[in-house]
Amino acid sequence: MKAEPAQQEVVKKPGSSPDFGLLLRRLEEAALTDAGRDRLDRILRRETVWKRLPPEEAVRWARLAQVAGLCELSLEVLAWVNARHPENTDAWKQRIELLEILGKGTRRSSGTPTAAGPNEEATPGTPGPAGAPLSAPMDPAPVPPWEDGLEAPFAAMREREEVLDGYLRLFQGREDCFARQWADRKEGTQGYVPVRRPMTAADVQEHVNGLKTYGIYLLQRDSRVRLAVVDADLAPRFRAGTLSSPDRELLAREKRYLLGRLPEIGREKKLPCLVEFSGGKGFHFWYLFSEPVPAAAARRALQELVRHLAADLSCFTLEVFPKQDQLAGKGLGNLVKLPLGIHRATGRPSFFLHVPDRSAPAQLAALRKAPVIASSRVMEVAGERKGAEVMVHPRQEAWAARFPELALLGERCTALSQIFVSCRQARTLSVREEKVLLGTLGFLDRGKTLVHHLVQELPEYNPHLVDFRLSRLRGKPLGCRKIHAILGLTGDLCPFERVPEYAHPLLHWPQWKEEASANRAERIGNLREALEELKHAISVVERFVDP
Repeated sequence: MKAEPAQQEVVKKPGSSPDFGLLLRRLEEAALTDAGRDRLDRILRRETVWKRLPPEEAVRWARLAQVAGLCELSLEVLAWVNARHPENTDAWKQRIELLEILGKGTRRSSGTPTAAGPNEEATPGTPGPAGAPLSAPMDPAPVPPWEDGLEAPFAAMREREEVLDGYLRLFQGREDCFARQWADRKEGTQGYVPVRRPMTAADVQEHVNGLKTYGIYLLQRDSRVRLAVVDADLAPRFRAGTLSSPDRELLAREKRYLLGRLPEIGREKKLPCLVEFSGGKGFHFWYLFSEPVPAAAARRALQELVRHLAADLSCFTLEVFPKQDQLAGKGLGNLVKLPLGIHRATGRPSFFLHVPDRSAPAQLAALRKAPVIASSRVMEVAGERKGAEVMVHPRQEAWAARFPELALLGERCTALSQIFVSCRQARTLSVREEKVLLGTLGFLDRGKTLVHHLVQELPEYNPHLVDFRLSRLRGKPLGCRKIHAILGLTGDLCPFERVPEYAHPLLHWPQWKEEASANRAERIGNLREALEELKHAISVVERFVDP
């Protein structure tokens, strides 16, 4: 079937975009003749066409529909423009004019016009010629549904402006310059070019919509920063090719450890952060400050956090931004890609991990509750204030007091610390992780209590099976070399003050005695072990009792 002349104009040629301007000119010509009126009506009703129009051309489409006598269609098109492009004033004017023409834009008065003469004052309730009251009190007419919706686009626009302004306030870098990311996927190259002007809300909108990707230079012109970042990138050997099963398990375990432990250390030191998948090869941990702080202090504060676990990681490398303390010469300093944008090299979007909805509006809305760190706290952690006391979260302090073995071993032993994080996140342990956990903690005096405490939140927790496996323990705790081999760890072994003949994690515990592992398979032999059994039973019962 041959396409109609006006319809042919919207057909796309391969590699080209529709010429809507030409289509509209043809439709306007068709509106002047009676012969083209039927075809005009059919084309104007094509929702799939007018919903692709830019706002200015959509207003012309609505005007054509009004000329063709399709007033309801014209209102529908204009309402669509109002919702999508509330800044277009022509659409609002044309819609209001059309509503007034149709009698939908004026509200009814609260009474009937009076019939009093020019020198007489009409009194409410006074009978008119027909004996009816001249001005009877009436309830206000309800607002028509089409008028109820007029404010919605403006409210949405105001909300969008607020979240974009909030984004700009949180992620501030150099005042007079930012950067745009570019990438050549064929050549495998990427980089940034400076944009030498202040960033605006329109730039943020482009960034979160994926139209362009921007980054910020962290250091302001006075060498202070409003934020700092820990960049966690995958080690090169994990970026390409197919990983073996042990490598995949190692990567998953280290990822859980990193995403759980680094924010946990920050919370302990009152340095909370936002965790973001960068869209590239790792994660960004954003630390937002209430006021600008010296770049050197921000860098030292984050290095204090990183030093606790950098040596524990073999799959990720940690880097602190900013890298320098002061700007030198005409340099712009370090640059970091802004969150919630598309990574131009990979084409993948970035998003905050704590927000389940990965859409841009939901991610932006979550920034209203973003944690902001007091600048004084940054200075304290950086060591700028002499004699500052390191604060520990009360719950962490109470947990460490109740389970000192777990607190110490988690701090000293990388392998056990990673498994502890998996337990706290209620992740299913692999067979290897379970073997390491039982083969170490199970040899402690309170081994049964400690193991049950760690695994009781796991989805497959079976207390009787745990007891059975603990009863099967023999010999000595698993050694450090054996644990590294089981878990596929490639880092150095834990250092000890005195080099032991047989190194294992329990040597970190000051009260450990080698002879304590001699009778692991025997039944309770003294009152101390019986007391531990009773304490564990009480803790299980307490979980089911209302506080």
